[in-house]
Amino acid sequence: MQIISLLSIATAVSALTASDYLWPLPKSVVDKNKSIAIGGFTVKSNLGSGPIAVDVASLNNAFTAKGGKASSTKFQVTANVDEAHGWDIGAPDDLVGKDESYSLDITEKGASIKAANQIGIKYALQTLSQLITKDGKLVLAKIDDKPAFPYRGFMLDTARNFFTVADIKRILDGMAASKLNVFHWHIYDSQSFPIVWDRYPVVHQKAAFKNKDGSVKAYTKKDVRDIINYAYQRNIRVIPEFETPGHNAVLGHIDAKLISSWNHSPWDGNSFANNAMCSNQTSPVSSVTNDCVGGVAWWGRQYCNQPPCGQLDVRKEKAMDVLEQLISDIGGWFDDPVLHVGHDEVNTRAYGLVPDNWDSVPADAITPLMRNFDAKLVQILKDNDKTLAAWDEIATDFGSDDLIPKDSVITLWQGPSADKVKTIVSKGFKNIVLAPSDSYYLDCSPSARWCSSDYERNFPEDKYDIPGYATFSGQWHNWTLIYDFEPLAGLTTAEAATIKGGFGALWTETVKRHNVDRYIFPRVAAIAERYWSNIKRNDATATRLDRFRSSLVNEKGIAAADLSYLGNKEGVVYRTEYCDGAGLTAPGQKTGECCFAGQKKTDSNGGPLLNPYGSHFDPKVNGDYCAIAALYNTNDLVYTKPAPVAYQY
Repeated sequence: MQIISLLSIATAVSALTASDYLWPLPKSVVDKNKSIAIGGFTVKSNLGSGPIAVDVASLNNAFTAKGGKASSTKFQVTANVDEAHGWDIGAPDDLVGKDESYSLDITEKGASIKAANQIGIKYALQTLSQLITKDGKLVLAKIDDKPAFPYRGFMLDTARNFFTVADIKRILDGMAASKLNVFHWHIYDSQSFPIVWDRYPVVHQKAAFKNKDGSVKAYTKKDVRDIINYAYQRNIRVIPEFETPGHNAVLGHIDAKLISSWNHSPWDGNSFANNAMCSNQTSPVSSVTNDCVGGVAWWGRQYCNQPPCGQLDVRKEKAMDVLEQLISDIGGWFDDPVLHVGHDEVNTRAYGLVPDNWDSVPADAITPLMRNFDAKLVQILKDNDKTLAAWDEIATDFGSDDLIPKDSVITLWQGPSADKVKTIVSKGFKNIVLAPSDSYYLDCSPSARWCSSDYERNFPEDKYDIPGYATFSGQWHNWTLIYDFEPLAGLTTAEAATIKGGFGALWTETVKRHNVDRYIFPRVAAIAERYWSNIKRNDATATRLDRFRSSLVNEKGIAAADLSYLGNKEGVVYRTEYCDGAGLTAPGQKTGECCFAGQKKTDSNGGPLLNPYGSHFDPKVNGDYCAIAALYNTNDLVYTKPAPVAYQY
């Protein structure tokens, strides 16, 4: 972890260049070695004022935040698009595949911006806003810029914990400042369905979280359209994820028969109780011994990765009808041609495809079911003019990869990254986007350790003091680890050509409204620079990122973490809002497994862990996944605007 010291910043400031002000670093920067006093900005464009009004306002806000003194003598900026094609951007779906380049030339007499379209104009104005010094002067430079990768994103999970429209807009502001251009919205999951779906209102009425006054936390069509338009004004596409067929428990509120293994215990512990302790074996419990090779099946028979369990039973016609209606109804709210359909963590056991007394399952047991499902899903997406996107399992795990269009977007979260890419490319897929959990999952921390390295799990050594609950030492993926991930390492030229970009992902089981900003920023900006600039970290990187963090705080109201923060001072391990209230003891959160972060170390009756392994509760009683949620009130954990911080230069 690189820590910024006052001495290192002072040393850097003594020899500043135009590049030191910029994040992400442009492709070419020619420093003119001069700064001038200005009185604010006036921008004239052949686009007119409307398309860039948000960007001009942001520019002048940056001027004020950095100590600029407005006067009647404004600095003149001319921003023009290509006369032939500059008006091609008129709606959110027009952002896909367009030229993002721009040139910016700042002289004492004014600034000139040229771009193919409004996308480049907006990016140029963002870059211009960064070249304002802490005393309101403007650094002169000539810049030519374009991104190294076309897909630069961030994924937010609004299903495990709810985030308001204002929260999402604030995140979009930070994304725009970072030149990220895709908002991947994991909008629902087994824990909640925060969407007002007029066709089936029972879903959000029963499966959305509640405010203090009892009203539901759910996005209306108007809210979604507002977010899409807000993102569009900032060069950001919005790609929704409609998770299927796993993680679909909420759809059981339409009809319980639609969901397989609804509210089953995630880890029932029965294989432990029956002395079946070996994983990776396809055999009856009676023939499994403790001394076999393959390790301990610590969780017992597993029906889902977290409560509540429940998968869409795609063998049933009504289930497919509901999915088609969801894609047609709610998917139709989204302009972007891409629709993400999940496909991660699909559980074979949940479909009853193996005998219940088998401790592990054959990899191909689910293949017939998934081939039948994916063939139907591909047609549904085609009928709705949507391009398929999915997690990497769709290309590697189900034996249905030959049915999936090769122009689909494959979002890769499993590793090793290069090995996975090679496998996916060998299947013929051409569009891969990287979100490796061991580098880009922003929730990985002492509260969610499954994706942490051994080093991250053990340093620093201090941990939360929560008597009766399991807590652990460690840190999250710090910004240097994130920055240093090499997206093209180990790939041939042909394989590298399939990598369209990458994104940071924030699963929010352990994140609330009061700390969401610091979980995202400024670490996601490290991803932004890698995919915009594709450069390696050097001695100046930390100083530039720290200044950019100041802009996020002062200009966008984002409560961004200090660069030295390691995600280990949250004080408590938070749970999904599903655990609040009645969820504390709900049947669906009962589990025989222990002990992950935040797990109570006694069973539901206060009983101890079973010996000799100390990893399970009595399966007749089980423990409570949600118990720790009694220590806080989610609705009290709200966003607070951060206090201003000083710009270093």
